[in-house]
Amino acid sequence: MKKQAPTSLRDALAFVASYVEAPLPPVRLALSAAFGHVLAEDIAAPVSLPRFDNAAMDGFAIRSEDIPPVGPASLKIAQTITAGRTAVHELQPGEAARIMTGAPLPPGADRVVVQEAAEIVGDAVFLNPQAGAKPHIRRVGEDVSRGALVLEAGTRIGPGQLALLTALGLRSVLVAPQPKVALLSTGDELLQSPGSLEAGQIYDTNRPMLSRMLQDAGAEVTDLGIAADDPETILKRLVDAAGNHDLLISSGGASVGFADHLTRIVSRRGYLEFWKLAMRPGKPIGFGDIDDCPMLLLPGNPLAAAAGFALMGRAIIARLEGRPAERPAWRLPAASPLSKRPGETRIFLGRLRSDPGRPTMVDPLPYEGSASLRTLALAEVMILLHPDEVEIGEGDLVEILSI
Repeated sequence: MKKQAPTSLRDALAFVASYVEAPLPPVRLALSAAFGHVLAEDIAAPVSLPRFDNAAMDGFAIRSEDIPPVGPASLKIAQTITAGRTAVHELQPGEAARIMTGAPLPPGADRVVVQEAAEIVGDAVFLNPQAGAKPHIRRVGEDVSRGALVLEAGTRIGPGQLALLTALGLRSVLVAPQPKVALLSTGDELLQSPGSLEAGQIYDTNRPMLSRMLQDAGAEVTDLGIAADDPETILKRLVDAAGNHDLLISSGGASVGFADHLTRIVSRRGYLEFWKLAMRPGKPIGFGDIDDCPMLLLPGNPLAAAAGFALMGRAIIARLEGRPAERPAWRLPAASPLSKRPGETRIFLGRLRSDPGRPTMVDPLPYEGSASLRTLALAEVMILLHPDEVEIGEGDLVEILSI
């Protein structure tokens, strides 16, 4: 007996998780080329950070026993230590070393007195440190201990992660390759912007939007352009791309109109696993394959396409990268009531509201239809209501998705 195709978002996500059986094989990349990729290995620190004791402030490195409990002290300035200097002499009794932030601490020193509490007179410095002041020293391993797990497999390498890996001296890392995604828009009415529109034509807004969302999700995007409502043209572009891509995404041409060929095209060179989900906007979402390459069919209306990718597309990309497909739990109180029909997933657009003295809330925007570009441009987040969430009161927690 044929298994029933999923109709709910939850079942569709579970199907996608089982369909993409294994992530793409990992590759080793030079650290300089790994930005934006997802780690395919745990990273243990090969060295400690800091690598050596160093000054946390500009000032004077001293021995604490040379400072009396009360009153100022006069010490001889024996050396000046700048960041990057390697020749550092041991500090003797009665000596101070003028030191810059990040410079190595001289042996014997256990404290840095900030320069604001010092006065230089000739080759001596008069120090008047505040009682209980910090030592202003960064000790070896204070940030990272050698051998410690610092980044786990599945972590995306962003600016902060790149800085840490660079500081550890790593030359290369094992990462998941960025999934290669081919993106196609369909429709006789679509025209590349800018251009001269004829009567009945509109600019294609979905490809620029979806391309950026894909890149943000970690994908490498191939733009297949716009295909007219001709089955053979659409099929050829998709078949040509299927052999060297990990995912095909189309927008438009998947509803029940007479020119909607995509669902039939997929069935000619593959299998349409499901089509139409109980969600709004985004009901005409489909998933299948062409020549064994997974394919996600998104609606043509911009909000429906954005919602479909945020919920389904990101989950597929995550599976290909070997990351959990589950969305991070991000919930905020609603600033105003919401309602919907039971049994369906509903997406609203919203803006974040931070009123003085109150926690951050999400303010739903009026629903102007799934083709409203103005509403999409005003939105900061998507609000996701699950099938069992029918009436949402002011202050009730709702799930939030980034756009």
